[in-house]
Amino acid sequence: MLIFILFAQLAAAGAIQSQGRSLDLRLSAPTFVDLGAGRRLNFFCIGQGSPTVIFEQGGEGDIANWKAVQPAISALTRTCFYDRAGFGYSDPPDKAVTALNVTDDFRALLQAENIQGPVILVGHSIGGFYATVYASRFPADVAGLVLVDPGFSGQELWQTPEDRQLGLPQIQRGEQGLLDCATLARAGGLSQETLRDRGCFPVSDQLPPGETRYLLYAVTRPNWYEAEYSQSLNFFSRDENLSVSQSQETAVHRPFGDLPLEVLSAATPPASSWLDADRSRVHGQHWQDGHRRLAERSTQGRWAIVQDAGHFIQLDQPQAVIASIERVIAQVRAMNAE
Repeated sequence: MLIFILFAQLAAAGAIQSQGRSLDLRLSAPTFVDLGAGRRLNFFCIGQGSPTVIFEQGGEGDIANWKAVQPAISALTRTCFYDRAGFGYSDPPDKAVTALNVTDDFRALLQAENIQGPVILVGHSIGGFYATVYASRFPADVAGLVLVDPGFSGQELWQTPEDRQLGLPQIQRGEQGLLDCATLARAGGLSQETLRDRGCFPVSDQLPPGETRYLLYAVTRPNWYEAEYSQSLNFFSRDENLSVSQSQETAVHRPFGDLPLEVLSAATPPASSWLDADRSRVHGQHWQDGHRRLAERSTQGRWAIVQDAGHFIQLDQPQAVIASIERVIAQVRAMNAE
């Protein structure tokens, strides 16, 4: 699956938080950018140089997902991190969480911060999906893309009616769990001690204080769960038709010309617990084929399968992600020097 909303998988996501380096403390405190109408997004940049690299985390992700990658890239050029509306420290969205609304917010953020010159977008999971939508909608804003085990339109087209019949109740159960956690959070019923027992997103007790503060701010409040619910509702297809967000992507879809582009696939694709081994293999092949097709949208596209890596490649094999970003930076700089 693209985003791990199913609560049987949240414990594993919690364990992921403890891997890698410590989060840069400058990224663990809120730095708000006003988008107007009383809405603010958490946004911060580290380092100097051009082009600017901006990171888009996955569905249940957070800025800390990039902590094993950030130091190397921040030493090379300017790097920026942000929380989408409803996530991390950012204010809740004022509209449904769809591909167009997310990328509208992102463009408003870049304009509010007066980010100069086209940027490189690095997106993981659904963050990779949003990055491709943004590059299609606003090509002049994007100098390059690095997509880390990204989601894509049509990612569920491998499913038979039987697969959908089996999977939909699981998705709906996960979504109801998100709403239940939002209700608990609104009543003040979530804390680091109660998150796991109540089936909500757990936070490891082995993290540095700044990272713990950042994560607990997010997952003990209703905004995170409600935004995740809206994102899931609009991203996952419920039948043989594309979902709202996937349909929006196909409407703006275009070739990327000679845009520097790297796509990384996990050697162990994300899997759903309700699929047997044969169906999981079919899904994994479709998942990686989708990534190959993403890379083919640019004449400069490069696709690679990263060995010994699951869905969070940036934590399992950070050097592979760092190397891809470094190559795209070098390509962009060479093109700008011509």
